[in-house]
Amino acid sequence: MLRRVLNGIDRTELMDKVLKGKRLAIVTGGAAVDRELKHVVDVLFERYDVYKLFNMIYGIRGEFRYGETTPVYMDFGTGLPVYSIFNRERIAPSAEMLEDIDAVVFDIREAGTRFFEYLHCLAALMRSCAAAEKEVIVLDRIAPLGGDIVEGTICPADMHTIVGDFELPSRTALTMGEFARYVNGEFHIGCSLTVIPVAGWTRSLYYDETDIPWLLPSPSLNSLTTNLLYAGYCIFEGVSTISEGRGTSKPFELTGAPWIDGAALRREMDRKGLDGVRFAEVFFKPCASKYTGEVCSGVQTLIVDRGTFRPFLTALTLLETIREMYPGKVVYTDCSVGHDVAQQPSKPDFHRYLDKLLATSAFSEERVTATELVRKSAAARNAYIKRKEQYHLYE
Repeated sequence: MLRRVLNGIDRTELMDKVLKGKRLAIVTGGAAVDRELKHVVDVLFERYDVYKLFNMIYGIRGEFRYGETTPVYMDFGTGLPVYSIFNRERIAPSAEMLEDIDAVVFDIREAGTRFFEYLHCLAALMRSCAAAEKEVIVLDRIAPLGGDIVEGTICPADMHTIVGDFELPSRTALTMGEFARYVNGEFHIGCSLTVIPVAGWTRSLYYDETDIPWLLPSPSLNSLTTNLLYAGYCIFEGVSTISEGRGTSKPFELTGAPWIDGAALRREMDRKGLDGVRFAEVFFKPCASKYTGEVCSGVQTLIVDRGTFRPFLTALTLLETIREMYPGKVVYTDCSVGHDVAQQPSKPDFHRYLDKLLATSAFSEERVTATELVRKSAAARNAYIKRKEQYHLYE
């Protein structure tokens, strides 16, 4: 039986205590709805004093494609102005944008990974509000990949990029509300923060074990399976010569290229003996992104036991295997494929986008294997797990 869950937006009594009588701005996206599938903007606009809206990436209701930039537009549902806070000039509201409000409400569907830009956006919002002495109120939502399993590499302390910051692992095992508490406490942001917590969710639960329907947190994350794979297979965004399945109905499930022999790749991956996963030979033709209109051969990743499946190690092993099978064919993208938004100084000074995603250049420079990289990151992961526990809201 599916667990009944109330997200923050569904907990009206708690919201009333915090939101009534305040002049509010809202930061949200298209997948943020209540139990009746009503958008958070409409729910809050009808009940409280909402003055303006802030858009980060896909539009306040998910009406934009990635990369579209509209500095200011009017929300068709409420008639309120919507200001972009994800562009070349800024990644957070300016002091002027915050002048006529008391608090900013943040409610977003996230993906459980540090690659998903909204983590960095929330932290930037919190810094901006702290400087302007405005409150941030996070309406929390369940973590789609559960809150138990931490994976991947840990960002160095001086790494501050939109796909990696705050000494986070690749798979974070935090809700957005817990993340806000974590960065506020560990990195001394000084934000006046309130989290309206979820009710009914526990850390062991994946999204599809609850009664909350799946809405797209971004256009390519069309299912929980895709979301789980994204926690590792996002690294293929840093490779220009291998398709990660974007432009197909199975993004991150399909991996291939016109020059790959899918049957041979499947055999090699089967020999690796990775837990919780099988591979099938596939052919696919992307209608967008890499190799548009070309037939690609490769593998489909099939999760058979998500309790033991580790997407980060699996994706890294798959990339390593392709690199070994086809010397010279794996070409890494530079960082221009990343995000054209305002960023603070960051070190190391990565030149490959893959290195940004991995928070290290050791793998792309072939100084470590996939298995060695995961193993060498264990101590840092364990330290992160211990650090974050004090900010948990759920058992």
